[in-house]
Amino acid sequence: MKKGFTLIELLVAISIIAVLTAALLPNFMGTREKAKDSQKVQDLNAVKNALRMYYNDHQSYPAHRGSFPSGGCTNCLDVLAPDYLPVMEGIGYSYISVNNEDGFQLWTALSSAVGDDDTDSQAKCGIDTTVQGYFVVCAN
Repeated sequence: MKKGFTLIELLVAISIIAVLTAALLPNFMGTREKAKDSQKVQDLNAVKNALRMYYNDHQSYPAHRGSFPSGGCTNCLDVLAPDYLPVMEGIGYSYISVNNEDGFQLWTALSSAVGDDDTDSQAKCGIDTTVQGYFVVCAN
């Protein structure tokens, strides 16, 4: 008597694996992008806190005029390092000051804009025309 699997047993095992893969794979798609987006939002909140500390010391935010989403400065917050924020490199942001340097808007582009977090953040910061895929934090 030979020991081994029959062809039917192998086909059943392969089909079970295929069904499980088809059912589970979509759940894992985009996980890395979501994790990167989460890190970007955390980085923006860290910069927001550093900007608030800067405001407490200087009674104004760093000056930069522009408009959301294309007119932001991407390197004008170097004044925050190292006193208010140890590292500014690698944080992908755009920044503008508003209300005569009495407020700011800080934003980043998200890789996988899922849900309404991006547009809700824009509405919270008083941006009239919302643009999908940008998360915004502001002084208020």
